[in-house]
Amino acid sequence: MRDRGSNGWSSAHSTRQQPTDDGVRSPYAMAQDGLAELIDAAVQAQRIEAMNAAMRVDLIFLAVSYALRSEEAFVAPTLSPQRRHELARRSVTAELATALRVPERTMERQIAEAWALSTTLPATLGAMREGLISARHAAVIVEETADLGDDPALRIRLDERLAVVAATTTAATLRRRARALREELSAESIAERHRAARAERRVELEPAPDGMAWLHALLPAADAMLIKDRLDRVAHAADAVGDSDPRAVDQVRADAARDLLLHGRLPADSEFASAIATVRPTVHVTVPVMTLLGASEEPGMLGGYGPIDADTARRLAAHAPSFIRLLTHPVSGTVLDVDRTSYRPPADLKRWLEVRDGTCRFPGCNRRAVRCDVDHTDDWEHGGCTAFDNLAHLCPLHHHLKHETSWSVRHLAGGVLEWTSPAGRRHLTHPGRRIPSGADTTGPPTGRDPEHQRRRPATADESPPF
Repeated sequence: MRDRGSNGWSSAHSTRQQPTDDGVRSPYAMAQDGLAELIDAAVQAQRIEAMNAAMRVDLIFLAVSYALRSEEAFVAPTLSPQRRHELARRSVTAELATALRVPERTMERQIAEAWALSTTLPATLGAMREGLISARHAAVIVEETADLGDDPALRIRLDERLAVVAATTTAATLRRRARALREELSAESIAERHRAARAERRVELEPAPDGMAWLHALLPAADAMLIKDRLDRVAHAADAVGDSDPRAVDQVRADAARDLLLHGRLPADSEFASAIATVRPTVHVTVPVMTLLGASEEPGMLGGYGPIDADTARRLAAHAPSFIRLLTHPVSGTVLDVDRTSYRPPADLKRWLEVRDGTCRFPGCNRRAVRCDVDHTDDWEHGGCTAFDNLAHLCPLHHHLKHETSWSVRHLAGGVLEWTSPAGRRHLTHPGRRIPSGADTTGPPTGRDPEHQRRRPATADESPPF
């Protein structure tokens, strides 16, 4: 954990400048206004793009509907009704694909999305028409509601809720929120869905250009994240040896996966071969205490993924200390205990922050918190406290951005961060895990009064480890 130097940026640079007494605007103010106008124009262009995408959806839906209603005009009348309907759809798909110069498979997907938006997702399509969400956001909502044919009421609720969420989040964040919201609203047990989905696990090969290929493995989320985390740690172990290994981190991950799958081990002459024996993959699993005791089937939360069924959560919590176990109150969600049995645990506060934040707290960044720096929102050197309400995870890129540009951030209640851009635009980022309100539940279970923590200056023995 370390704070980067401010590089000369004062607090005056982080807010919009006001005219001087004589009405003359400073160069800083004019620069900010100019940037603000360009950012506003980019936002407006994106809104227009979204509105155009909605118009495209409407026209594709109208074209397909028209072709199906008038199928006798486009398909031989001697065919059976079912065959006539199928060929009419194929015909209009080819018509659109050739006219718009896209592959037919792509056109089929666009037609399916347009059909779903126009017939079952009115709130999402309405948000697109107003320019509030992009086509990518709409596609995520279509994907996350695609298999709810037997529960139209659930789809309607999800459509209304996700259309609102999509207006203020990235598409990647929307996907995670959609999974959690679907579990919250769904009457079907996540355990039942997981059993059905687990039965579909498989490995697939996808050819790629230039003598390459993709190897896809559909696995239970916990297993997949552990595999990825272990490869990440091996790659970072290789990166730590310096310039002796010319490979990029992504290349090391791919080579390690290849060697482990083909040979069951890393090459003996590898400088980081020993890392595979000592690396312990780690993920966060949040388990409601009543679920852990077997008195509830409330889902657990797998960090970086979302809800997992109760049986999997209990299994993960019961095993190796490579999992950090966080127990929560079954009603309020208040943190009750932080597992202290993991190998070489960091400070309780840092682990609590990892669970709270989930990812880098810069708007739109989804880098996992465990791969980020813990940053003092108010710089330590300027009197900022080492406390939960002055700390947040930032990836190295956005850590530099905060300290070395005129981006600024401040903590609000409940772990919410308010960012202000150089152009004066404000963005809120919310913690990955909701922090209950109230003085006794906003911070980690340290046993000390949060106000006392904020007021009390740190002693020399309590200085941050940087």
